[in-house]
Amino acid sequence: MTLDFNSAEEQFDGVSSDFSPIPEGTIVDVLLTIRPGGAGPDGILKQSQRSDAQYLDCEYTVTNGEYERRKFWGNLTVAGGSLDDKGNSKAGNISKRTIRALLESCYGIEPKDMSENAKAARTLSSYMDLNNLYAKVKVGVETYNDKENNRLDMVITPGMPEYKQPLGPDGTVKARQATPTAQGTDSQPSPQPATDQSGGKPAWA
Repeated sequence: MTLDFNSAEEQFDGVSSDFSPIPEGTIVDVLLTIRPGGAGPDGILKQSQRSDAQYLDCEYTVTNGEYERRKFWGNLTVAGGSLDDKGNSKAGNISKRTIRALLESCYGIEPKDMSENAKAARTLSSYMDLNNLYAKVKVGVETYNDKENNRLDMVITPGMPEYKQPLGPDGTVKARQATPTAQGTDSQPSPQPATDQSGGKPAWA
């Protein structure tokens, strides 16, 4: 018996050249995956080959809708590189804002919410706490080596008109059930995932 698979469609890997980039400005729900690179205290970061910068290698997978399973990538520098007048990494400061927004998008936290619950949700015990985090984001397009690629343009957080709690492939809310544990925050109450899809205040606020 002969099994001929030549006529089968090629496997979809999320980055096939047959697909043009997701249109710039598109709002999508994504699953964030951290790809460890062996650098940093826990081996989670990747080391730049051109400077002392260390960064998170991030993969974003669209979880539902027209572009479900499409992927794009980006780096979040957390240490090294150019320093500001206080001796802090300039790129690291930008990445901190992005990470904060990713957590707020996942948990349904208003950016101005400084309650104990909100503070606890913005506290990580490790950068790997970001792994498998769901968020709502705006997609951008950039050109590199004459090829257009998607990138993370902006994280959509509560208070923005486009915000609704990010959904997974099964159409259910994917806010985490428990706050990442950080030293000194174990006794703080954990934020509960929002269930309000209207973009209003989170259900636990």
